[in-house]
Amino acid sequence: MSNFTVTLASAFPSQLPARMQASLDRLPSAWTSYIVPTVLGYLLLCQALRFRREKAMRRKYGYPDRASLARMTTTDAQMIISDLSMYEFPYMTMASAQFGLFKTYGVETISSLLLATRNLTDPIASIKRYEDTGVIIGEFLSNPPNSERAISAISRMNFLHAKYISSGCISNADLLYTLSVFITEPERFVRLYEWRHMNDMERCAYGNFWKNIGDAMGIQYEGFLSKAGEWRDGLDFAEDISRWAKAYEVVAFKPSAVSHEPAVTLVPMLTYWLPWFAQRFAHECVHVLLGDRAREAFMLPEPGIGATALVYTSLAIRRFFLRHLSLPRLIPVTRHASSPNPDGRLQTEYSYGNFPYYVKPTFWKRWGPEGWAIWIAGGKLPGDEPEHYLSQGFNFWDLGPKNRMGRGKEEMGTDCKRMKAKGMGGCPF
Repeated sequence: MSNFTVTLASAFPSQLPARMQASLDRLPSAWTSYIVPTVLGYLLLCQALRFRREKAMRRKYGYPDRASLARMTTTDAQMIISDLSMYEFPYMTMASAQFGLFKTYGVETISSLLLATRNLTDPIASIKRYEDTGVIIGEFLSNPPNSERAISAISRMNFLHAKYISSGCISNADLLYTLSVFITEPERFVRLYEWRHMNDMERCAYGNFWKNIGDAMGIQYEGFLSKAGEWRDGLDFAEDISRWAKAYEVVAFKPSAVSHEPAVTLVPMLTYWLPWFAQRFAHECVHVLLGDRAREAFMLPEPGIGATALVYTSLAIRRFFLRHLSLPRLIPVTRHASSPNPDGRLQTEYSYGNFPYYVKPTFWKRWGPEGWAIWIAGGKLPGDEPEHYLSQGFNFWDLGPKNRMGRGKEEMGTDCKRMKAKGMGGCPF
């Protein structure tokens, strides 16, 4: 009898039945014959398939080297970003956008506008503002650049910004810095926390796509970026705006009571579902991911060693698991419905925040495991308070603060015509 069987048998007070004893005798050989080969086979399969989609994307889009990036279109850039956000890095690209937008509030002029409008400090208005920001950006990220939905989303964003730009409340530097975080933060989060880095084609896609958005917003680069008008491609633009943003942060990120107020409002929104006794520690974890410069601008306390160790250890374990022990994702992560509902409104599959604005109230979302968990935690489910959370969906002119819902149709129509005439799917360089 093997040592393994003897050890197990000693735990029983009497002689093992013959059939059980025979089964125990066969365990070591079964381990050698079946379990070890199966585990090794799975690990080899993970290694063989893990980079398959990245290679397939390079073949699909036809940008094999740096020289080829100069001809990348915004249509291709949008599809590359969609592949990354749905299959390769769905959660980290989402987190990078959330934390990137959060970072912009470290600029005092941006925070002062938020305080003046109460869009991020009012407990009711801030929730809808957070959701609407995600919906607008999600619409032009997840739809082709020349599509009606993408152009309508950009025109709504332009309308909501227009009066603040014309009055001087939003400067070109504010807009340029906000644009920069959507280019630099996804690459940074993926490089630090994901199972692989972005390649040049993917980094170029972010620069290409957001340059096109910046052009549609009327952002000026001359006098700010060192290569204004002389970029080779989206990667060159991304590197240039990254250099400028780092230098701008040194000047603009100063400890400020003005920036502190929206920060202390937003952090609890990110940790809403955690129980009260875990909130303080969760806030420390958020401070870790913000980084020292932004955290100091917000006048937030330095996180403890426990929170820092937990965050970085968890991210390292996740990265190792995805790289070596996980097969590629087969089911895409999507947040926006592919087509309007019968009355022409658009709905989302999942909210961007903690409240079910515009989310389609399906049976699964209300009665599935996630629905039960939200109900037990005291949260709102899709379909609850439909007049408040607008579960019937949205029209683009309803997005934004409540006092501007339904307004701006004429201005949006003019802006849409401008973008359609210009064309949004070509190469912006």
